[in-house]
Amino acid sequence: MSEHAGEFIILMEEQSYLGTSFEKAFEKKGTKATVMHVSKDSVEAIQEKAKALIICTSTELLHKVVSVKVIMDQAIKNNVSVFAMGNVEELDVLWKTLPKQMVMDIFVRPINMGEMVDSICKQIDEIEKREKKKILAVDDSGVVLRNIKSLLEDRYQVVLANSGALAIKYLALNTPDLILLDYEMPIVDGKQVMQMIREDSESAKIPIIFLTGKNDAQTVMQVMELKPEGYLLKTMEPGKLHAAIDDFFLKQSLEG
Repeated sequence: MSEHAGEFIILMEEQSYLGTSFEKAFEKKGTKATVMHVSKDSVEAIQEKAKALIICTSTELLHKVVSVKVIMDQAIKNNVSVFAMGNVEELDVLWKTLPKQMVMDIFVRPINMGEMVDSICKQIDEIEKREKKKILAVDDSGVVLRNIKSLLEDRYQVVLANSGALAIKYLALNTPDLILLDYEMPIVDGKQVMQMIREDSESAKIPIIFLTGKNDAQTVMQVMELKPEGYLLKTMEPGKLHAAIDDFFLKQSLEG
């Protein structure tokens, strides 16, 4: 992972307690924030897919407003959310060069640091939830479900169902982007669940990848005869399983 991937980049020029306060406030929220000056390094940090850019105005920063615009343009290009903080006069100067409409939220001094950081984190969380692909994992094993969630939740929203019946109930009101379906389950097995999903017009087009603990030729043939989007072995190395899901969505986006 790139050095600054997933970080909040705080752009400020003045040396003050504010930067340290910012970093500590974000740390309390369980995330990392790095204070950076206007420089080539801050441009590169945004290119490395930072979580958000927070522009903190000051007299010193406004002297470099053209360079600040370059950094903000890079953020917009890389879909990095931009926030701004400053007093009324500084912000008015900032908007003469920067596109105010592209800033997600503006915080006017004086502010409560904790409330500001809390607001920023909540807004970013909402964005990430909307952007994350949703995966419904269906398996009768609680251990398998927990492992899947732990493995994939860094990049995906993972919803768990420990039976085919619960999966069908969930699908009545929700449409995930992918279903990871255990092929061998008691009472209602994966084949039957898939048939029910395909017979419902609302869920018929949801991609299904089977999970199976067997790799023998007969099992593989039985699975693929149902024409799922693929199958994955439960015994796969976690990294390879994650990569297989990533590749599926990448291929889907390229085809779409």
